[in-house]
Amino acid sequence: MYTIDVQKGEDMTTTVITSAKLRENMAEALNNVSSGDVLIVKRRGKPDIALVDTDILEDFLTSQNPRFIKKIARARRETKTYSFEEVFGDGL
Repeated sequence: MYTIDVQKGEDMTTTVITSAKLRENMAEALNNVSSGDVLIVKRRGKPDIALVDTDILEDFLTSQNPRFIKKIARARRETKTYSFEEVFGDGL
């Protein structure tokens, strides 16, 4: 196993490895990244780069886009929201 440190989130695992271990286990590391995990690569003992799946990267880039943020804010202002009770009633 090539992991040094693993942090589990709701939907993904963040794994920290050294660049030497990455070279030794490149195929396994890329398979893990393809399945949604985030891989942090340490060089000289410090986190240096991250490998992420392209879907995660696209989501991140979109969330940083000012036009996208404005559209979300506008949609929140213009959209009626419903309380839990309005949607599900008091029977739950």
